[in-house]
Amino acid sequence: MPLIVRELADDEYSQWDELASVSPQRTIFAQRWWMETVTRGQGRLLGCYDGERLVAGLPIWPCRRLGVRRLRQPPLTPYWGPLLRPLEGKPLTRASTRMQILQALAEALTPWPDIVMQWHHSLDNWIPFYWNGFTQTTRYTYRYPDLSDLTKLAKNRESTIGQKLRRAERDGLHLEEMIDPVVAARLNRLSMARQGVESSEEIQQFWPELAREALARQCLFTTGVVDDEGNMHSAAAMVWDERCAYGILSGADPRYRNSCSGPLMMWRQIEYAANVYNGTNFLSHYLR
Repeated sequence: MPLIVRELADDEYSQWDELASVSPQRTIFAQRWWMETVTRGQGRLLGCYDGERLVAGLPIWPCRRLGVRRLRQPPLTPYWGPLLRPLEGKPLTRASTRMQILQALAEALTPWPDIVMQWHHSLDNWIPFYWNGFTQTTRYTYRYPDLSDLTKLAKNRESTIGQKLRRAERDGLHLEEMIDPVVAARLNRLSMARQGVESSEEIQQFWPELAREALARQCLFTTGVVDDEGNMHSAAAMVWDERCAYGILSGADPRYRNSCSGPLMMWRQIEYAANVYNGTNFLSHYLR
């Protein structure tokens, strides 16, 4: 039976919710409340159907810039790409089915002249998109898949990390938790400016509402590192779902770049992530 790709109607959104609860590519970023917040309700959901069964889906955010129709990656959303239902059968059968699904999705996107997506790392075969004229760039992040034994993790970390944590304590740095999320966004802007990267205005605009939505769902943790004089050296925000915690936003005041606030803050995030789930992913840390 041929695969059909079409937009989901409002009364079919429950099908997306079910897919987003079982897909190997599922993250908090594929949950509808997140997508609706970061697109201000302008996002759409494409479904790939085998008969009446939804076998895959793809969120899209249609925009127009300088008269050109675009599909954009929303701000504060590191994963924005296909979600596939768990495939059955032998390895060759699963690989063939995956290729057919990705081919159907790629063909559905070809009318759009400008598309940006960042896929989940579990999708490592994008050949059907290559066949349809897409290009690919690889980015990296830091992932800790197992936080069940923090003592073991502490022993295996670089010796310099322990030294920096002890120096932070000697320098009077301490942690403050559940700080105002806006502070993390402000320090993120300062960090990007120091590196000559313009901070997206959309991050500053969307983050307060997104933080409120995450806090209402009890999946937001913010922390900052402060000195004895009350100066905030660095701050970060983390969100999570049932599978993983994600470092979604962080930054540091350039005036205190040489302090040891960064390792202190990151280690606290790891400790907290171990209490809410057994893994964490420090996203978008390809900038220094």
